Amino acid sequence: MSSAANRELDVDVELKELDGGQVELTVRVPPAPVNEVRDRVLKSFGRRADIPGFRKGKAPRSVLERHIDREAFKEQIIDTLVEDVWDAALEKAGVKPLDRAQVRDADLGEDGGLTFSATVTRWPTIELSEYKGLEVTRHVTQVTEQQVEAELERLRSRRTRFEQLAQEDAVEEGDLVVVDYEMFVDGEKREDASASGYPLEVGKDELFPELNQALPGAHPGDVRDVEISYPEDHSETSLAGKTAQFKVTVRDARRRRLPELNDDFAKEVSDLETIEALRGRVRENLDMVGKAVADEDVRNQLVGDVSEAASLDVPQALVDRETHRRMEDIEEELGRRGLTLQQHLQNVGQSFEDWRADVESDARQAARRALVLEQIGESEKLEVSNEEIEEEIWRQARAEETEPEALRKRLSESGELGRLVTRAYHRKIVQLLVDNAKVTEEIVEPDAQEEQTGNAAAERGE
Repeated sequence: MSSAANRELDVDVELKELDGGQVELTVRVPPAPVNEVRDRVLKSFGRRADIPGFRKGKAPRSVLERHIDREAFKEQIIDTLVEDVWDAALEKAGVKPLDRAQVRDADLGEDGGLTFSATVTRWPTIELSEYKGLEVTRHVTQVTEQQVEAELERLRSRRTRFEQLAQEDAVEEGDLVVVDYEMFVDGEKREDASASGYPLEVGKDELFPELNQALPGAHPGDVRDVEISYPEDHSETSLAGKTAQFKVTVRDARRRRLPELNDDFAKEVSDLETIEALRGRVRENLDMVGKAVADEDVRNQLVGDVSEAASLDVPQALVDRETHRRMEDIEEELGRRGLTLQQHLQNVGQSFEDWRADVESDARQAARRALVLEQIGESEKLEVSNEEIEEEIWRQARAEETEPEALRKRLSESGELGRLVTRAYHRKIVQLLVDNAKVTEEIVEPDAQEEQTGNAAAERGE
């Protein structure tokens, strides 16, 4: 039934305010519309019913009513009625819904009328501030030679080879070494503190840091003695105040070998002929990435500004749903990495309560921004075209390295297509903000931390 027809339906609606921005509607439909739907549904059943002695669709009503599944018939009447009258019920109650209704207690009464209850989140009242002509600064970072060299070093590191050290070669910092070690206290071997096949990178080991100083200069097969004195208040009481001797045997040692940054390297990692051409491409790519980051920063600034300046109360029910969705996504991602949520929280030293509070805070901000963008889109009467939806599918397919048709099928089957359409819609709204903003460009130098990181990476060959 069309929305125009829905508005003409005479329905009774009682509204009850609930917590979290939700409302409960109790709806009663009088017998006349119910009887009309009953006739429509019965005709539909009749066209499909296979009744002995009658051709399909030709059985009299009295015969048809004796042969149909009464429960299925009733459910179809209720489902059709709820769909038909829902818009009229919302309009009569003065409710703009934010989500799909949760219908319950639907029943056909003895008088032939229909009653049902539905819970829905009400669209909050949103007062927008001015969202056109906003002033924002686009920060563009200049590409430095240090960044170019650091990126080349990262390319080198991906082609690192590890060569076995010969007997005459001495271990150096950065080598990968495998050792056996035995621990002796008061002349007796401690089996619980001895190990076989212990791997480490010389200079970076934190579990047994004394090896970082003891191993440089050693050769494969050498034995090194390491002595460690433990304080009186050491957590292991059997070692407190004592000195332990470690007998460390170098079982295996390997050294990183990086390819030379020359024309052969450029040909190996790209379709270019010279290392200088590769440097140029790296510089162009870094510049492109920097501009993309600057553009994204502008978009985030604008969305943040209009969101903070708007006046609204974000429905808690919406925040709860977004929080739950994000928690599920995080746990799913951790599972792909072989971690449970509990293990992750232990690794980062955070309680579940604090973690959930952080997720909820992010969810509330995301929900607020989405509501404000939706309100702007409605004010501007923006819509997403089929071409824009296809572009969004193509963009995601390229990011996932899959075929657009395969992605479309997966999204449709999983019910995720709606979220993709929403992203396309929000992208269009944000572009409106950008197109109408007053953007000032500012060239900025990389901060000291970024420069130090680049230099350190170049020195390490990472």
